[in-house]
Amino acid sequence: MDINELELTGAPARLLAGLDASTLRHSRRVQKLAVAMGRSLGVSARELAALSLGSLLHDVGKRDVPPGILTKTTALSSSDWEEIQKHPIYGYTYAVQFVSDDQVRDIILHHHVWYDGQGGYPVSGSVLKPGRLARITTVADVIDAMTQDRPYRRALRLEDSLTFLQDRKGTQFCPTVVESVFRQVDQIRGLVGA
Repeated sequence: MDINELELTGAPARLLAGLDASTLRHSRRVQKLAVAMGRSLGVSARELAALSLGSLLHDVGKRDVPPGILTKTTALSSSDWEEIQKHPIYGYTYAVQFVSDDQVRDIILHHHVWYDGQGGYPVSGSVLKPGRLARITTVADVIDAMTQDRPYRRALRLEDSLTFLQDRKGTQFCPTVVESVFRQVDQIRGLVGA
């Protein structure tokens, strides 16, 4: 069975059941992208399993974000944005109850923290840098978010997301992960449907 098609039961399945359909579709696409990148980067079988589960569960905290914020078609207010930025903490709270793998927990908590630790959320600072699998998930998350229609904008071209990654390589995004994306553009294009 392909690692992207893991049969989920128990707590992970229940956590995913609490997500809206759009976030669940996004999570599945991010999982496929992250696993493809992980394979390209030569992560171990154990890490690949953690990457698969963590990238699938990365946005599970959005189940606690008010639905009206997630589907808003206009600019988010500062209070809306503050609520969105809590979803990694909400997700981590679930993860510590139901997931024993620290790498999976790291993905959920740190998938919006910049590679250099200087930006992102829920926390940033020079002492915090996301783990390797979180860095992979971050890039997969951005590619999918940019290349899919959102309530507030139409999908962008894959080339636009690649430019975005390249421009922020070394600060927001891990250079090694970004370079792996450029080595497999055709496969990435097939996964995002761009």
